[in-house]
Amino acid sequence: MIRTIFAWTVGLTTTVITGMAAIFLSFFDSSGNLSHLAARLWGKTQLRTTGSRVTLQGLEYLDPRKSYILVSNHQSFFDIFSLLGYLPLQFRWIAKAELFRIPLLGWAMSRTGYIRIDRESPKKAYRSMIAAAEKVRNGVSVLIFPEGTRSPDGNLQPFKKGVFLIALKSQAPILPVAIRGTRDIMRKNDWRTYPGHVEIRIFPPIETAGFSTAKEAELSEQVRNTLLRHLTN
Repeated sequence: MIRTIFAWTVGLTTTVITGMAAIFLSFFDSSGNLSHLAARLWGKTQLRTTGSRVTLQGLEYLDPRKSYILVSNHQSFFDIFSLLGYLPLQFRWIAKAELFRIPLLGWAMSRTGYIRIDRESPKKAYRSMIAAAEKVRNGVSVLIFPEGTRSPDGNLQPFKKGVFLIALKSQAPILPVAIRGTRDIMRKNDWRTYPGHVEIRIFPPIETAGFSTAKEAELSEQVRNTLLRHLTN
């Protein structure tokens, strides 16, 4: 309980500080790259307050000079902190619209260049995907959680339709990223935190050049199977 109180206290404090830093830096760098560095510090700090550690595998598959569609499973809110803090790559999130309505956090996300998606409106969701594809074509990697929300039991959930439209429109390679251990830190619908060991594994990129939108289901299944093989072993 003491660790949880400490983690929440430090977490809220650093959210305010790094959020303000991200907004401030955005006025000097419209690309959002400097603001993303503040977000990276935020992610690492949140993990350290829980006494958790992170290991990263597969860095040889990541080329910082390229832009990717990063695709990850989603087990806990601490996936966000882990990926932000430890993926050595400039990327932007596709996040649900509700997060953008949170004071300070939402402003910082907007200024950093994160992309909101409103799943209640198919037309708005489609426009978000097109905006994300445009970012990727301009050299910015984008990270998505194709399950759409955190898994209630840790198992990989079915992927939402339409999420791979970004890859097919941008023709950028998909970089599957499997993450394990975050659910041990904080589970869905539970506010308590515990120490854990987070494992992040990057897999070889999957090329999408030449794929048409008619191949979305096939591409989705290929990526899902890549993640599933690791998560079930």
